[in-house]
Amino acid sequence: MRRLSTLIAALVLAVIAVGIFAGALFAQASPGIYAACGPDQRQIQASDLPEVVDQDRCPIGGREIVDGGVSVVVPEPGESVFAEAMSPRGSEQLEVSNPVGDELVLGDVGSESEVQGTYTTQSSRSGACRDAYRNPWSSRLYNYLRYYFNRKSTPSYLSDLGTARAIKKAGSNVSRVRDSCGVPDRVPAVLKYRGVTRTSVNMDAGGTCKANDHKSVVGFGDLPRGYTGNTCVWAWIEDGPDRINSSDVRLNKADYRWTNRVNRSCRGRFDIESTMTHERGHTFGLGNVPDSSHPNLTMSSRSNGPCQTSERSLGKGDAIGLNEKYQ
Repeated sequence: MRRLSTLIAALVLAVIAVGIFAGALFAQASPGIYAACGPDQRQIQASDLPEVVDQDRCPIGGREIVDGGVSVVVPEPGESVFAEAMSPRGSEQLEVSNPVGDELVLGDVGSESEVQGTYTTQSSRSGACRDAYRNPWSSRLYNYLRYYFNRKSTPSYLSDLGTARAIKKAGSNVSRVRDSCGVPDRVPAVLKYRGVTRTSVNMDAGGTCKANDHKSVVGFGDLPRGYTGNTCVWAWIEDGPDRINSSDVRLNKADYRWTNRVNRSCRGRFDIESTMTHERGHTFGLGNVPDSSHPNLTMSSRSNGPCQTSERSLGKGDAIGLNEKYQ
């Protein structure tokens, strides 16, 4: 009897030991929280994350993801956000998509044109109608987008009326596919200007795209030095093309001077209509194209510089890309 009891006790101890050993192995194999996602990290570098983030391992909701000179607050489940910081020396961009579920998807991380070196004004449009390259996103406007102008943010040396007119015309340049290449307008979506607002552009002085407030605003303000303008585009994630629901643009008045009219007396001022035409391309779902190989397209990744109006008119690739997206 004593021998049987001893045998049973040995078996129980063996089972317990196996359980402890298996638990240790399971604990070692289970994924932990990404090192970049500690609870004390309000800002997380995109380069420290995989392209597809398991949010069980990185509880990231409400925090900022930073990629060089651009950053975004993680959007709500079911939404995405695209951010671009534009400069005469190059642009930086980041896309963060948060589909319903446990995964977060990062795009354009580290692939942007770095802001460095010097720039020269590129006022020639020769070649714009021979370049059919385009870079459409998987998102688009459905029917229309209402937007507002923060008039009180306008620099004192500019006319409110002239500035609003330039902003509205830039939107029409895209929605009506205005080009000099003979490409017709086949875009049914439009921008609807709803007047002035006291609401600020939905980004901070560092250019971070904040949580979506579902109100599209254009205005002036402070941005990191070196960037002429920042754009944030929010969209609902859908089975087909994602549905763009709001788009904010801020022009940097702290470090750059702006103009509504480019004439012979222009010195170092950036054309509002030209800059806004590029940014409105993003509002309609066009991405940047490499400036090194497509410098004459309005959606090139580098601004053509001050005192020029070449980017008011779309190039062939810009126009074709819009029409293909909305057919």
